[in-house]
Amino acid sequence: MVTFNTILIFLLFLSSFFVKTSELTLSIGAILDTNSRVGREQKIAIDVAIRWFNSSSQVIILNAIDLRSNNPRQAASYAQGLIQQGAQVIISTGTWPQLLSISDVSEETKVLTVSLIPSTSFRKPFLIQLSYPDSAIINCLVDLVKSYKWRQVIAVYEDDIYGTVSGTAQKLAFALEEVGTLLEYSAVFPSMDSISDPQTTILAELDRMRQCLSTVYIILRSSENLTLSLFREASTHGMIRKGSVWICGPDIITLLDSTLNTSFISNHMQGIIGIDPYIKESEPEYGKFFTEFQQAFRSEYEKNRETRFTPGAYAVRAFDGLHAVSLAANRSQLNGNTFMDNLQISNFVGLSGLVRPGTDQRMKEEGAYSIFRVINVVGKSYKEIGYWSEGFGFYKDESQLSLRGSTLPQLTVVHWPGELNKIPGGLRELKVGVPVNFPPGYGYVTYDNTTNNYSGFCIAVFNAAIDRLNSWIPFKFVNFTINGSKTYDDLIDQVYSKNYDMAIGDITITSSRSEKVSFTEPFIESGFVMIVPLKHKNPSLLLFKPFHWTLWISFAIVFICNVVAILLLEKDHNLQAGFHGPLYRQLGATFWIVGNTIFQNHGERIGSYYTKVVIISWLLVVLIVSNCFTANLSSILVTEKLTPVVDKSKVGCQNVSFVVNYVKNVLNFKDVVPTKGPEELAHAFKKGTITSAIVELPYAQIFLSKYKNYAVHGDTQMHGGFGFALQKSNPLTAELSRVILELQEDGTVKDLGRQLFLPPFYGSDATANSLDAQQSLRADAFLVLFVLNAVVVIIVVAARCFFDPGESEGGDVHHRPDAEIGVHHRQEAAVDIPPGPNPVIDVTHRPDPIVVVPLGPDPAVGVNHGPNPAVGVYEMTRRRRVRSSPENEISRENWDAGTAPLFLS
Repeated sequence: MVTFNTILIFLLFLSSFFVKTSELTLSIGAILDTNSRVGREQKIAIDVAIRWFNSSSQVIILNAIDLRSNNPRQAASYAQGLIQQGAQVIISTGTWPQLLSISDVSEETKVLTVSLIPSTSFRKPFLIQLSYPDSAIINCLVDLVKSYKWRQVIAVYEDDIYGTVSGTAQKLAFALEEVGTLLEYSAVFPSMDSISDPQTTILAELDRMRQCLSTVYIILRSSENLTLSLFREASTHGMIRKGSVWICGPDIITLLDSTLNTSFISNHMQGIIGIDPYIKESEPEYGKFFTEFQQAFRSEYEKNRETRFTPGAYAVRAFDGLHAVSLAANRSQLNGNTFMDNLQISNFVGLSGLVRPGTDQRMKEEGAYSIFRVINVVGKSYKEIGYWSEGFGFYKDESQLSLRGSTLPQLTVVHWPGELNKIPGGLRELKVGVPVNFPPGYGYVTYDNTTNNYSGFCIAVFNAAIDRLNSWIPFKFVNFTINGSKTYDDLIDQVYSKNYDMAIGDITITSSRSEKVSFTEPFIESGFVMIVPLKHKNPSLLLFKPFHWTLWISFAIVFICNVVAILLLEKDHNLQAGFHGPLYRQLGATFWIVGNTIFQNHGERIGSYYTKVVIISWLLVVLIVSNCFTANLSSILVTEKLTPVVDKSKVGCQNVSFVVNYVKNVLNFKDVVPTKGPEELAHAFKKGTITSAIVELPYAQIFLSKYKNYAVHGDTQMHGGFGFALQKSNPLTAELSRVILELQEDGTVKDLGRQLFLPPFYGSDATANSLDAQQSLRADAFLVLFVLNAVVVIIVVAARCFFDPGESEGGDVHHRPDAEIGVHHRQEAAVDIPPGPNPVIDVTHRPDPIVVVPLGPDPAVGVNHGPNPAVGVYEMTRRRRVRSSPENEISRENWDAGTAPLFLS
């Protein structure tokens, strides 16, 4: 029995213990700002959460107090009262000064304070921030700015007396600097409740914002009152216009879903971009919360003229905040840790996304990330244009968030302010200074005051560069007259003093100017060249200049090779052309035929078809070479009849300070005469005021195109070139430099030069009148032709020697013992002379007619000696026959005497 009683008592003790532990009561004190729409939404969300998480095992008691003002002391007094009433944790909204006062009370009483207002960089021992981390909002804003390549932005926010939001602005500035963007200005507004004349304060700040270069405005923090006044005044004063960018945070997007009416949105907020925490509305739990929230909010505030009852992001976060407090209280009962420790290690996915209190560093180390949706205001509402996931980037569709697919480089905005169809450049209208009236006539910058139109090469390059940019940049040209009292250096000073945003034109990049302004990459290479006059000349060796000496030698070698080949082919086989007798006579005949082919055809005097093939090949060489010689000589006669006259005794130069200093101090010319424009320079040459001129290369190109009797002498002294000058802080410098390089690489700058200038511009020699403009033709230009001729000669000579070594083009006369003379032409007997005292000669023509004549002192055909005299045989040009008749009979005496008549029919 003792044992049974002992066990029974133990079981009763355990049951009493479990009953006690199951009855957990959590007392929550809430200090809420129901004066704002966000505060009212948070109050209703907390009420819904208490109904959700109240159960038989946990009883949550809420004691809520409405803040009546922004007085921090009053908020601290409310906190002390709630703690005295038994509050185990304080949940607070309101302002940061109020929250800091409440946290001071928490430190004294060791009661934890949970903040539901937007997070900042402030850290307090007994303060836990459960709202969205400001680091995630900053990272989203920075990625958005980076994707559109905006290089300067302006931060706009409403701050308090403690400067709590300024810490967030500094974090934004550091983050922007890492991606190459400058926070140009911070427009800080005091709390709207603390000033008597908000409109005057807003207008003064907007005026300062208009003076800035950037038109990208990022609103970090704004109350409902500031939002209404700021956008109304900004749109009224033309700041929400074409080219501007307005980016808003979650607090303003919440107002779009609740307080702001459609007319205000359509009239004052068109085209703005906003980011808002992503809430997965398709979840069943969110649908349940949404329904209960709408019912509770309508019941509570419909009488206060509220017309929209949907919860915003901060309301959903407040619901998750109370969920985190409930879980931490339960966990403390189980593990014995303090309530604050368990709340700090909270880590769950609620309706608003990931809930993980703690510092930004802890969240990074544990791989936490936030998701935001990006909206664009269009018409009376807004459209979702994409999503941003921390650590990943932008996504077009919600379905890609869970897949972690490929991100977008930038989101496509449906509607920009001013209905701009191109990405805004984020800069106000640029005031661009343009030098006019100097140098007259060069054409780099031209201004028509009747039409207020600017033209010229520099203007064309600038317009092409602006058009090539991915964003829209507004600008207007402003005349800067260059005369005796105003110079290019004065124009640079105007940019330096910020009277102009930039200056374009034929502005030379120098080291002294670069100290004041930033230059883009040069779009024209420049340098100093010497221009000298030209005089006529009559060179004695002008006829040899068309061909280089290598070509003359090569041609002579080819000529000799053809002479030798023809000599070998015709030697001892062509009696009529003189290919008999001594070697010098044969050589002379060969040279004569080969040389004469240049002027006339000698095909009928060539006996062999092998030789004719060689002659055809040689004629081809002669035809091509002679035509090239004629063409090149004609060009030389036109362009090379002038020679430079170099006289450095009187040197002219441009009337520009750095040019004059360079000519005097660097080139060491003493007698220097400054001139203005090409006309004055040519006039100075004509009058003899100057004998040479030092001019920048771009101006020399134009001068040489207008005045032909001048040339560039010597080397070019290179220097900076022409570039666009911008203020040191202007972010457009880098973008323009990149675009100028692109225009040069794809040939656009070169094409613009050809369109706007008469002389060959880029890619051509600047010294158009130089004596080196023409070059003699070299042997390599005819290498293929010469090789082809050599191959033909070798093949023909080889074929002649191999296939037909005994060919006879003339004829052979053979004496027979019977005194009969046989005359043969190409292996066919053409003449038979019978023996006898008075032989009768019968000449019968075969394919080629022959004529029989007595031998003279120089036989044309070799005849075999015999008892009867030899006979000479020649070819005729027409076919005939010698008939055997009394009139044709030739006596032996007459034959021997060489007076035998010849009768032809």
